Amino acid sequence: MKITLIGYMGCGKTTIGKIVSEKMNLNFYDLDFIIVKKEKNSIFNIFKEKGELYFRNIERLILENLLKNKDQYILSIGGGTPCFYNNIYLLNKYSMTFYLKANSHTLFKRLFLEKNKRPLIAHLSKNELFQFIMKHLSQRIFFYEKSYKNININGKSKNDIAKEIINFVKNDNM
Repeated sequence: MKITLIGYMGCGKTTIGKIVSEKMNLNFYDLDFIIVKKEKNSIFNIFKEKGELYFRNIERLILENLLKNKDQYILSIGGGTPCFYNNIYLLNKYSMTFYLKANSHTLFKRLFLEKNKRPLIAHLSKNELFQFIMKHLSQRIFFYEKSYKNININGKSKNDIAKEIINFVKNDNM
């Protein structure tokens, strides 16, 4: 069983992924963490020093290797990962993908509270942050909604979201 969690920054992919992996007794991988470890550099610095094209190429290679060489896992990926190359199709081919769908207000509330931990948005004002989320979400939703299953996360607890994913997986044969 391979499960990949997809969605916009702040939707809870890593947090939910860890809960699901623990409850299903599967390994958990975070694609961004793997990239940081391999490159010995932060995502922010990779973008800044080597550019987005370099980052997206490394991301694609690591993703492909992970999808093809690991048997069972829960995987959390970056918010932009499904939107480049044919990553969403690759993800759907090798794993059961879940889009953790949050509305822009939910994302804004979460990201505003933790924006200092996220270099991409740390410099944005309240208004700029909301505009940033609206713009990127509208560009990415096309890819996100190609996921195997969409999970609306608004107003739900982490455990309820994890249970919904687990129940869906148990009751569905891919």
